[in-house]
Amino acid sequence: MILELILLFTGVQSITLKFKVPPGQQQCIKDSVSQNTLIYGNFDTTSSLYTFTLSVINQQDQESVIIEYSIDINQQFHYVMEESGEISMCFEADDYADVITFNLFYESGAEVYDQDLLAKKQHVLNLNETLETMEQLQQDISREQLLIVDRENKRKNSFTDIQTKIIGFAGITFGLLIIVATCQVIYVKRFVIYKKLA
Repeated sequence: MILELILLFTGVQSITLKFKVPPGQQQCIKDSVSQNTLIYGNFDTTSSLYTFTLSVINQQDQESVIIEYSIDINQQFHYVMEESGEISMCFEADDYADVITFNLFYESGAEVYDQDLLAKKQHVLNLNETLETMEQLQQDISREQLLIVDRENKRKNSFTDIQTKIIGFAGITFGLLIIVATCQVIYVKRFVIYKKLA
């Protein structure tokens, strides 16, 4: 007995399915896929007693088996459609297996681009050179900023030193003035006392 599920997708689509296949039966999932389109999927099972077959049916209804798996309980697959057609993913449980549960993730619709349109090695190398030049310029700018900050700090420190010297000089001058004034007061007192005695 074959159970079929037909998928009609437009654009990039993905599905996650969980289904059970009784012993000796097969379940197939089909999808119509455009030319140059990547299909991708992965699945896990509750038993290794199964067979997975990925087939491509072209527009002339000719079927080709692309991939066939068995034994492993975790598998993944991918294929690029060279021409428009239909893909068929079939999961078959062995006759002497228990009911097998499959968890399937499937995605299609991603277009595979022409290699000529992709970035060439020389373009990548030129881009790398440009990035290296930009990194060098950024380092130079950072170095200049550090030098400017350093000069500004030195200027601030120099201004602080000048202020300290001015305050120190003013303090010394004020102290000398007090000493001179004190000496004059003492001299005047002595002079007055000397005059009185004379």
